[in-house]
Amino acid sequence: MKKIQKAIFITFFIISFNLYSQNTQNTNSILSDIMIGKNYNAERDKLTSKINIFTSWKETYKYMRDGKFRFYKKFGRSLTLEFRYRSPHKIYVNNQTPIIFNFEDGSETQLYNIQKVIYSPYLMGSVEYYNIEVKYKFNDDGEFQNFANSPITNIRFNFFDYMNEQNFENMIMSPSITTNWQNKFLLFKEGIDKVNQLK
Repeated sequence: MKKIQKAIFITFFIISFNLYSQNTQNTNSILSDIMIGKNYNAERDKLTSKINIFTSWKETYKYMRDGKFRFYKKFGRSLTLEFRYRSPHKIYVNNQTPIIFNFEDGSETQLYNIQKVIYSPYLMGSVEYYNIEVKYKFNDDGEFQNFANSPITNIRFNFFDYMNEQNFENMIMSPSITTNWQNKFLLFKEGIDKVNQLK
């Protein structure tokens, strides 16, 4: 009887060890794929050692006069859009002033879930300007699908101006330019999917 129990225990141990080894290999393979991604940046969080991935500011800044944006995904958290805008006035942003993306296929994404707004004044000559940084949280990662599917044709940044009137600025984009963004966003989405596999 003891021999049978011992044999069962050894068999169970071997199976468990093999499953653990296989899961570890799968996890390491996914991590390796994420870390070598060429169209997004990946880093280990200093506190948790989890993987965070994000797109580059440079891609959007080259083609936007006063704004730029990037996406980032922290492990286990919602996908976030970080948008930076430069203004000669202190403009105000809140949940009534979304950022709206229009796409070549006719689809639209509106983001209202503002996490944080930072106003940073600076002087250019004798004129005071403001850098406004706004973080929008996606309801779920699936809302990013439009960015991976179609080029951006317009970005509408909504705000309250210095006279407390609701206002906006349209940033009309050329699909020939943002097709390149779309390709990078598609690969970024694949990176998000890989991060989600690690949960």
